[in-house]
Amino acid sequence: MIDSGVLGVFKSMVQGNLILMIIGGCSILGVSIFIERCFYLHQAEMNTNKFIIGIRKFIKEGNIMEAIRTCEDSQGAISNIVKSGLLRHDRSKDQIESAMEVSGLTEISRLEKNAKILSIIAHISPLIGLLGTVLGFIQAFSEMRQTGLMDVSTTHIGEAMEYALITTAAGLVVAIPAIVAYNYVVSRIESLVLEMQTTSSEIVDLLLFQKNSYEF
Repeated sequence: MIDSGVLGVFKSMVQGNLILMIIGGCSILGVSIFIERCFYLHQAEMNTNKFIIGIRKFIKEGNIMEAIRTCEDSQGAISNIVKSGLLRHDRSKDQIESAMEVSGLTEISRLEKNAKILSIIAHISPLIGLLGTVLGFIQAFSEMRQTGLMDVSTTHIGEAMEYALITTAAGLVVAIPAIVAYNYVVSRIESLVLEMQTTSSEIVDLLLFQKNSYEF
């Protein structure tokens, strides 16, 4: 049998709408993270083709400093990676690739920052809603046990059952958009990562070709 003190805690949680407040907090947090990630990803994106054309021109002219200046002016994830390679243009292929790889990992880490929280919200919101459902049923059965079937208050029972169903619905209302938002953010990150890899490979080839041309 459930201790009366524990039962009192359950009742206070139901009556105080604590579960709904937690779900509401998850919703606000999820929306804030989604907006912040979209804004950051927008800043990280750039017109890669136009950027590469400009960088290619400077590399072929042997004007590495101007290429580096172009990267600094572009301010994007890809330009930061390219810049790290350009700064080591006179090194070996392995050293250039290593520098760009380290820079790429740093940029990917920045892109993925807080994105996992959306996934966590999507997973725990239905569970929190389910907890509210269980607490609502506990309160309903507690009312029935304490008052007896003859004197049971249908109003109190109805409120407890309504709370139980509302919390489940609220958890799902938060979880479904969070799943969509998380997958959207992940898809944009994957697209950027692919661009990073393609651009890095092209820049390495350009630098090596230019270096070999000077040697000949």
